[in-house]
Amino acid sequence: MKKNRTLLLFALLQACLAYSNESNDSTAIGACCRRPDQLAPAGVMIDHVHEKGRFGLAYSFMTMTMQGNQSGTSSVSDNQIFNQYMMAPATMNMQMHMLMPMYGITDRLTAMAMINYNVYNMTMHMLPMQNMMMNMPGMTMTDYTKMPSSTKSSGWGDTELCLLYNLLNSCKHRLIIGFGVSLPTGSITNRGVTMQSNNDVLAYSMQTGTGTYNLLPSLVYTAQMNRFTLGVAFQSNIKLGVNSRNYSWGNEYRLSPWLSYKISPWVSLSLRAETYYMGGIQGYDVDINQSSGNDPSANMYNYGSRESVNAFAGVNLYAPRSFFKGLYLLLEYGMPVYQDLQGLPLPAGSMQQEFQMPTKSMFTARLQYNF
Repeated sequence: MKKNRTLLLFALLQACLAYSNESNDSTAIGACCRRPDQLAPAGVMIDHVHEKGRFGLAYSFMTMTMQGNQSGTSSVSDNQIFNQYMMAPATMNMQMHMLMPMYGITDRLTAMAMINYNVYNMTMHMLPMQNMMMNMPGMTMTDYTKMPSSTKSSGWGDTELCLLYNLLNSCKHRLIIGFGVSLPTGSITNRGVTMQSNNDVLAYSMQTGTGTYNLLPSLVYTAQMNRFTLGVAFQSNIKLGVNSRNYSWGNEYRLSPWLSYKISPWVSLSLRAETYYMGGIQGYDVDINQSSGNDPSANMYNYGSRESVNAFAGVNLYAPRSFFKGLYLLLEYGMPVYQDLQGLPLPAGSMQQEFQMPTKSMFTARLQYNF
């Protein structure tokens, strides 16, 4: 009997050692984590690392729609804007196409890049004029009360290079610290139609780059349970110096908690909240400033100090087997629930009011394949 107990104890010890080795093996960790909620919702892209020698490639399409105008937390009509400007921003649509390659340098350290191409479209309303025969560049007069104008710009955005390191060697818990830099590959001299001419430097919001080198520190924690995954991500974009046009965009900070629920081995649903803050522009572009008295989007005081709380709903689809094994499709749609758009502090004694376009909706779709 004593011999049988010894053999049984030895077998249990061997089983525990085998389980411990499996739990600490990064390949086993990668295998047990492969489920639809392994990845964060589509709007969070710095939440995971790859095993040593493994590649990942993702394509993301992101769009954001803005409409109307707001000062602080209050809506502003065109007529209020016409008290100060000849133009009132009406709508803006921003689209981004992003290619994201990733490579596992070690089981805990992954290198990644984000290469993006941006397309911006803005429509504006013009102050009604008594003389309807005036020839303003880019204006198409459809009636006598509002004369819409549209402007479009496109081009490569800033390129982001990041290193992600997983501090927790566990399937159920990940703590990923990220350090990245943004390279000024996007344009800050896009030209188009303004009230001044047909080939002016467009407003700040129509430029596809920042013109500065930026730091991109981040921290993401994920806890994976049987059916649920909890996560929280902190991301920032810290601008360094002033660009060649003598201005700098404000720093950006995001905090995003989320909850995902695995419905089946191939689909999960998610809810995510996001708090976002962006500082104001420092300095100004002399050429853009020429239009600042007629166009609020050309006035540096109408940028930054944006505080918002956004809500998102998403779905993650994962192919666990067959020819498409390792393929993810992530979709996420969001809307703001609170926005406070203050802009830069105005000079002492100024009678102007600050205006910014509020966000109406956001959508992200990402297709990712892990080799």
